[in-house]
Amino acid sequence: MHVAPLLGPADRRVVEVTGADRLSYLDAVLSQRLRDAEPGTATAALELGPHGEPTGALELAVLDERVVLLVPPAAEGTLERLSGRTFLSEATFEPRDDRQVLRLRASDAGAVLAAAGLPTTAGTAAEHGRVVVLVHDHGADLAGPADELDELTTALVDAGATRAEADDLDAAEVALGVPRMPEEVAPGRLPEELGLMPTHVHLDKGCYPGQEAVARMWMLGRPRRRLAVVDPAAGLVAGDVLGEGRTKVELTRVAELDGTRVALAFVPPATAEGDEPAQGVRVLRLVGADHDVPGHDPAVPRRRDR
Repeated sequence: MHVAPLLGPADRRVVEVTGADRLSYLDAVLSQRLRDAEPGTATAALELGPHGEPTGALELAVLDERVVLLVPPAAEGTLERLSGRTFLSEATFEPRDDRQVLRLRASDAGAVLAAAGLPTTAGTAAEHGRVVVLVHDHGADLAGPADELDELTTALVDAGATRAEADDLDAAEVALGVPRMPEEVAPGRLPEELGLMPTHVHLDKGCYPGQEAVARMWMLGRPRRRLAVVDPAAGLVAGDVLGEGRTKVELTRVAELDGTRVALAFVPPATAEGDEPAQGVRVLRLVGADHDVPGHDPAVPRRRDR
């Protein structure tokens, strides 16, 4: 489903991490490889529990002298844990409540970003005045002072973006397959089941909490479910469960965008694009299936592939 560029405020807290150990500390406690991240990198990471289940999800911008975190409300506990466990590491967490966040969501935001003088390459972080720009596959996040965000809003709208309310932006994220806490990213659901391995996890890095469970699933196991963007029949709503056991389909969010209904749902692991795993549910796309997982060496055989 094509999503035209939509622009609006995001409910995110901006936190700056400074100190000589900022990257090595974040690398040690999160699922993403950060210890050698170059300035100008935009990425995302998970805080995991001991069994590999996500307890928090963050977006990060690596800049010259600091790392900027965008923290959703459901991950406030993650922020408290990270900032309170630095021990001897030189890493300081400073909430910037004078900063706000805009989100741009689109199937392809490149032309709009370029026309506004912003970077267009996914995985890029840059400073535009006092605004930090994080570009990703489904658009961009912009964090900065209200007055400068107002100027960028005007530039982006002039370039073709449409001002949108929160409900429309949420619907765009459903159509783009962006999991959210707590609806999809929740205890009991593993990163691979959520389709977050390509964007939030790196398989070639040092130890971190939950790493064993992630590696065990990747090398030996098979996910019990997969998150998918689906076309739901009329009458189906979030929370509906169709079937049971390993054939169960569970709808987590149902939205309407430009008059078309779309949903996120957990489907059986062997489901493919175009399948109808339950009556009235047709799979449009499996989340994360179109990207490689960073750090995976194809030369290393996995038991699950044999």
